[in-house]
Amino acid sequence: MNISQLHVLVVGGATGGAATALLLARAGARVTLLEKVAQPRAVGAGIALAENGLAVLESFGLGPALAAHGRAVAIPLIVDARGRRLIAPPQPTPQVRMFRRNALQGLLLDALAAEPRIERHFGAEVVTAERDGRVTARVDGRTVEHRADLIVGADGVHSRVRASGRFDARERPPGIPYLRALVDIDAAQGVEAWTGAGIFGSFAVEGGTYFFASAGTRACRRAIEQRDLEGLRAVWARTYPPSIPLLAAVRSFDDLILNRVLRVECRQWVDGCLVLLGDAAHAMAPNLGQGANSALVDAAVLLDELRRAPDLAAGLDQYQQRRRPAVADVARTSATMGALAELTNPVARWLRDRLLLPLASRLGGDRTSRVMQEKTATLLAIGRA
Repeated sequence: MNISQLHVLVVGGATGGAATALLLARAGARVTLLEKVAQPRAVGAGIALAENGLAVLESFGLGPALAAHGRAVAIPLIVDARGRRLIAPPQPTPQVRMFRRNALQGLLLDALAAEPRIERHFGAEVVTAERDGRVTARVDGRTVEHRADLIVGADGVHSRVRASGRFDARERPPGIPYLRALVDIDAAQGVEAWTGAGIFGSFAVEGGTYFFASAGTRACRRAIEQRDLEGLRAVWARTYPPSIPLLAAVRSFDDLILNRVLRVECRQWVDGCLVLLGDAAHAMAPNLGQGANSALVDAAVLLDELRRAPDLAAGLDQYQQRRRPAVADVARTSATMGALAELTNPVARWLRDRLLLPLASRLGGDRTSRVMQEKTATLLAIGRA
């Protein structure tokens, strides 16, 4: 089909939505981007881009900027609270770059601003999206209507596009709370520790350290509910001493970003001219670091299948058939990893560390290609075509 004849409306301007808008616009489509956050540059903590996500962004010219702002890290070694290895990274070790999320978002926003085929609207909250291409949004208290040939719902786990269509979505109840933070000290461990209080990991980013932790015990959850930073520090100091300098560098509880993992599965990703992408279609546990990366792969594959198809309906169907099984496999694996990582019972952790993980390492093959979902060369070629 002729991409240049399409008017595409992308709902959501984060990583997946911005990449979708850029890929489609550079392929010739006229794109309207709606983002509910008025100033999205300031949002977020840290983000890891793997080989698949990097390939998509490099395909439309962000390679030099990514190299300047990202910090190359190895796939993390997974250890226990005493630093003993539980899971070694796959060999050869895949490429990963860590970013401050606002730095990555800034690169994408600058690219959006430089693309003449993209019309941007920030502070525009979508109310409804219809399968015939109509969208109603609220901007500064006013109701604004848009119409497009294709509406891409890249608006995250609480997607308004998904809520508006027939996607047979299943939302799993929120899981264990996670906290994330950026601190301006060089104290990254470069490992992910599976401890009796949950997960704790830290990695270098531009100008500091990004760390994350889960709240796997009542003491952790109580400290979070009470906004008790000292109590949180004390729990982690007892459980995992390498956390001490990182939590000590957090100035106030408000500097922590808190969320609960919410998984989303959709039997259908397409309803008329509505199509889902990223967390709107397949929000997953964070344990493989493939949330944003999978959204970027979605964006590239959507363009690829639209180019190949005789018409819009056929392209959307092929996109769904190509992406849904691949990302479902990653989501299942990530959920399994999360369940193992969050074991806090001492007996269960002993069985996991001494029996299950060694057995899995002997029986399991190289899953890197399945986690990446598409070949790097393929993703690079789609954006450069």
